[in-house]
Amino acid sequence: MKLLVAIALLAAAGAIGYLLLDPFRDHSDPVAGTVSDPVAGAGSDSVAPAGEARTEPLSGTACQRLAGLAANLAARDRTAERFLIDLGQQGAGIRPGRFALVDLARDGRNLILGRGFKSEFDDGTRGQVRHFVGVARASMFGGSVITRWISEHLRRDPAGSPDGRLADEGIEFAQAVLAGRLRLSGASGWIRERLCKP
Repeated sequence: MKLLVAIALLAAAGAIGYLLLDPFRDHSDPVAGTVSDPVAGAGSDSVAPAGEARTEPLSGTACQRLAGLAANLAARDRTAERFLIDLGQQGAGIRPGRFALVDLARDGRNLILGRGFKSEFDDGTRGQVRHFVGVARASMFGGSVITRWISEHLRRDPAGSPDGRLADEGIEFAQAVLAGRLRLSGASGWIRERLCKP
């Protein structure tokens, strides 16, 4: 019964989000391609297309590369919604528009592999960027309460676990960006300060 209620709530939230976010167009230009590296924390990527200012190279740990990606998107994207859609696409392989819910149901893809998250968010895997970004993107459809419920009951990420705490941070991040409490220019610093190891 819980599963049916969750599916119905997610479908309703998804339908509303689908209609509000103009799913038929993709105005996104990739800032960075796949930036995974089998050696946690290694690697560097050139970021901006020719003719645009470069803001940050994607280098360091996976968490630092996520913060770099957020800085680059913040320098380019004009709205909070576009920023989160692009972060979802480039950080976790979550396509914009009608395919977002399909990608979220499949858990996205690990595009930024590695470690570098604070111990309270580290579950021992190299996919925490995907987890954080996926939850942030999912909260655009389901809001805080539904996204947290799905994370805890369907994804089996208890509140006190590293994944549960990271899910809470993803929800807080997305909701703060959407509400204007966190400016896009501060998103990278928020990620570095709250999520990344020093």
